[in-house]
Amino acid sequence: MLKDDMAIHAGIPEKAVKAALQKLKDDPAYEGTTWDLGKTRAGRPIKVYFEAETMPQIHAAKKRLEQLLDEAGFDLYP
Repeated sequence: MLKDDMAIHAGIPEKAVKAALQKLKDDPAYEGTTWDLGKTRAGRPIKVYFEAETMPQIHAAKKRLEQLLDEAGFDLYP
């Protein structure tokens, strides 16, 4: 299993990140990819740790998470 992480800036609420991850979980295209949220602290980036068999699976999940947050009205790169 390969692992990678993603930092999401603190301006995006944890609740929004969890909602986007739930949508990602419900999508069968990302079935082989798992993730875990790191411990969050106020004013610090939110860390999401991804795990999958291949890096393209992880990159696809990260890209989709970015799309879901963007569709929800959050700018990942302020």
